[in-house]
Formats: sequence, C-alpha cells, structure tokens
Amino acid sequence: MSKIAVVTGATSGIGRSLVLTLLKDDMTVIGVGRSDDKINQLISDAKDYYDDKKLFIVKGDLSYHKALEVLSQSIIDILVENEFKIDYLCHVAGRVTSGYHISQDHHELTFQVNHLAVVDLTYFLLPYMVESLESRILVVSSQSHFRANINFNDLETKTYYTILRSYKRSKLYNVLFVKAFSKKYNEIPIYAIDPALVRTNIGMKNTSKLASFVWHMRSKKGVHPAVPAKHMLDVIKDQSFNDLSGSYIKHGKPITSNPLTYQDDVVERLWKVSLDMLEITDYFHKKS
Repeated sequence: MSKIAVVTGATSGIGRSLVLTLLKDDMTVIGVGRSDDKINQLISDAKDYYDDKKLFIVKGDLSYHKALEVLSQSIIDILVENEFKIDYLCHVAGRVTSGYHISQDHHELTFQVNHLAVVDLTYFLLPYMVESLESRILVVSSQSHFRANINFNDLETKTYYTILRSYKRSKLYNVLFVKAFSKKYNEIPIYAIDPALVRTNIGMKNTSKLASFVWHMRSKKGVHPAVPAKHMLDVIKDQSFNDLSGSYIKHGKPITSNPLTYQDDVVERLWKVSLDMLEITDYFHKKS
C-alpha cells in the first residue's frame, strides 16, 4: 500500500509542487485548497501521475476554527472510507497580508492562518496518523524567522503592524511549535522546513500594490518551488532524519534556528498560550 500524505496549500507554489512530487513517488495525496479553478488545474496537471485513488482534494478554509474543523472532518471521512492512515502531514499553506485584518475568531489573520491553523489541524489529524519514527510532520517556516522577536503582550502584532513584522513572527511561531511538539511527543518526528527564497506568488496575494511589486521583483531571484519540494521529499524518505525530530531543515540539512527557539521558557509559554486560544486542554488525547 502506498504511503498517505496530507498537504495544505496544495494548489499553488511549494504545496502544488510537493503534491506532484509525492504523486510521482507513487504516494497517495490528500490535498487542501481553496480555489475551485486552482483545484481543477492541479487535477489536470497531475493526471499523468495518478489514478482516481491516488489524489483526493478537499476544499477548505484555514482562517477560522469552525471552517478548519469542517475541513478536518472531510479529511477524516476520506481516511475512514478508504481505510487510510496518514504517514506524512505537510503544513505548506501560508498567508501574507497588507494591513491588519481580523479573522472570524477575532485573531489577526496572518497569525491565525500561519500559526494557529497549524496547531489546530495537527491536533485534529494526529489520531489518524501512523505512529512511527518513519512518519513525518513537516511545517514550512521561513528564513525570515531569524529576524523576528516575540512579545507575549502583543503576539498578534496589533501594535505597529507591518506586513513583514507579522509574517516573520508567524514563521518564528512555526519553529517554536515544532520545538514544543518534539519535546512532548516522541512517536512521530516533526520538522520546521526553510524553503529559502522561492519563486511563488504568496507575496502578491492579499497585499498592496507596492508590497506585491516588491515581492515580484525579489522572488525572481528565488528557486523554482520544485526545489524545496524535492528537499521535503528527502526529509520524508531519508531515515537518517528519524532521530532529528524538532530540527530546522534548510536545503535538506538540519541547521541552527533563531536563538529564541532554544529557550525552553519561550517554547513552553507559546505552546500554552496557543492551546488556550484554541481551547484545547489535552492535545495528545486519542480521539479514535
């Protein structure tokens, strides 16, 4: 039986390339997307790499808890109906937003999508994963997290909000989540993935004309999304990573992350605050 992977942000950028890369490697993929047009395009582009039991697409929203709960249930229904369990959970979806926007859950939108949704979706799907050191949870972070700080009185960057400040903080929170999870749960390895500079349109959606232009020019220097997708496949398949849970991975190699991510009190505090926001009392409770 082929391995089962769940990929968020599956219809564009790194997520789309990862879906195609996994299908080419004969894996079964459950992809998450928001746009009907992009979903249909992915299905069309992937038709040479799968049959009707290799690619499943779930349309859903990561921007508030109730929608994420519905999305999770749709994934679980596919798993149960096909007697699947997840081998690889890949959090690729991300958001960059010009201006301060509030989600339906009253959180800053970048914070909600890039951080809380990762915590929340992992919580929902963890009981449906194969508990093995050969399983993987991958969380796409960013090299921008090195330039981020943390202020527990202003986690959501309500004060002096800027597009970059909010984004790089959310990517720092990704790494802190990975560090916390790895300390608390030994059955499945988890990694933060630094894709480096990539030619995607993430900075051209939900952003001002100026921010979009700047990203367009900067991203020209980046690599094709297939490059980090290949590195992620290497992390998934290489058993030398089995004992490296909690690592920050760039170009397929573990490197040192922001010094803040090694401060146990910071790691633990963000973990507790995040679970309080999501009203989760027992993160590793077996729900199935």
